[in-house]
Amino acid sequence: MAWMTSILKLTCLLFATTHLFTIPISAQSSPAPYLRTPSSRQLSWHRLEFYAFLHFGPNTFTNEEWGRSQTLPDIFAPTSLDIDQWARTFSDAGMAGMILTAKHHDGMALWDTNTTTYKIGNGKWAKDRVGKGLDADVVRMAAQSAKKFGLKFGVYLSPWDIHRDPAMPKTQLSGTAFDEPQIFGNSSPGDYNEFYSQQLTELVTMQLGDGEKVELFEIWLDGASGSNTVQTFDWAKFRDIIRLHQPDAIMWGHQGVDARWVGNEDGATVVTNWHTISRTQDQTRYNEAQLQTGVRDGTYWTPAEADARLRSGWFWHAGERPKMADALMDMYLKSVGRSVNLLLDVPPDTSGQIPKEDLDVLLKFKAQRDAFFGLRINPSSLIANASSVREGNYKLYGPLNVLDSEGSTYWAMNDNEKTGSLVVTLNSLHTIEAFIVQEHIALGQRIGGYAIDAFVDGAWKTIVTGTSIGYKRIDRPSTKVKTNGVRLRITQANAAPLIHTFQVLGMKH
Repeated sequence: MAWMTSILKLTCLLFATTHLFTIPISAQSSPAPYLRTPSSRQLSWHRLEFYAFLHFGPNTFTNEEWGRSQTLPDIFAPTSLDIDQWARTFSDAGMAGMILTAKHHDGMALWDTNTTTYKIGNGKWAKDRVGKGLDADVVRMAAQSAKKFGLKFGVYLSPWDIHRDPAMPKTQLSGTAFDEPQIFGNSSPGDYNEFYSQQLTELVTMQLGDGEKVELFEIWLDGASGSNTVQTFDWAKFRDIIRLHQPDAIMWGHQGVDARWVGNEDGATVVTNWHTISRTQDQTRYNEAQLQTGVRDGTYWTPAEADARLRSGWFWHAGERPKMADALMDMYLKSVGRSVNLLLDVPPDTSGQIPKEDLDVLLKFKAQRDAFFGLRINPSSLIANASSVREGNYKLYGPLNVLDSEGSTYWAMNDNEKTGSLVVTLNSLHTIEAFIVQEHIALGQRIGGYAIDAFVDGAWKTIVTGTSIGYKRIDRPSTKVKTNGVRLRITQANAAPLIHTFQVLGMKH
């Protein structure tokens, strides 16, 4: 076919032309970092992509979301707790980790804390377990199960504490051992920041049953509050505690320190997403729209995380049903597919297990993802050529680097080149389903415009256009085309672009 012959000639021409300028490797210089770059812990966190949220506690049994009822610890009574089942479910579903609500807004602690009487350890369920020689520290048990099934583990510790907030009624606790001093608030007696710091310290220094330290990959410092009580949090102190004891843990907050809110609870972001912002946790808050987009060339590397719910609520409620696998796939493509990590809440029910219908949906979702990524065209059968290669060094910066599976390789142009293209020749005719493009973000986020073309009927046809790329961009063309050649064009960048990955997904003809 004439058009197949044309693209093969073009490929050969590009290959020959770019190789004319090859110079010895010893003369090469590496690209310099561009503005802000991720820390090593952030870079590792980007690669996790998809993990679970676990909202579990008294609200599970009171049919609440924020725990205003302030019930006695006896309310926490799972009938057949199986935390291994949680971890097994998430592992089977292809999730990288799980984050547990060690203390939600209600204030009841799920671990054996020394800071308060308001903990599940003072309820009948926990006392019965301890009497049988069993562990009743749910946080420690969850950390153990995560390790057993090869998952990362993190904790959520709510700064707002209804149990300590004088503006929140607690009629059921009056006259009991759980009627504790109301120290939440700047005008309240006592030091809530010290109280919170003690709880945080307990969690970041927690040990497993064998004495091994629990390693946390993320700590959620939620900023939500449903009270008029004003409490100024000592974020600097909290950060110091975490950095001292868990230096590899990501601190999540509205706008950092390490990761920011995506601006909604839908598991999605807008099509343009920058990994940087220009405010800290201590400064005026960005609004939802600003958080979704971020700030190009911002002051701080603070990438977004998209939190979302499998069901309507964060905690399990009997009348709710899980989203379907198709909806989860759409959510995934609008979060992970737009360079944002996806944190999906999967709440255990009153038995203390993940409901079977939720488990089934997660497995169907996993099967959909596997089928989708299984369409990746074998890179060993592809030919890649570039408009330019950095100082002619094909080994370090050549176009074939975008096809391999190495974590540190990439295609690069010279420093003065901010636009360019990659041509990938397929081994046969394919119907294109999707593309995956990744920047080498270890050296910063640079690209602000790109397009992907397919060679159709003897000419290039643009089938995808976009703005930011960042850690990962998954694009599905609105119209499917048959081709044996595709081209990635970088149309705008603030520094020489570095492309880590260019994958083509499609069906062979």
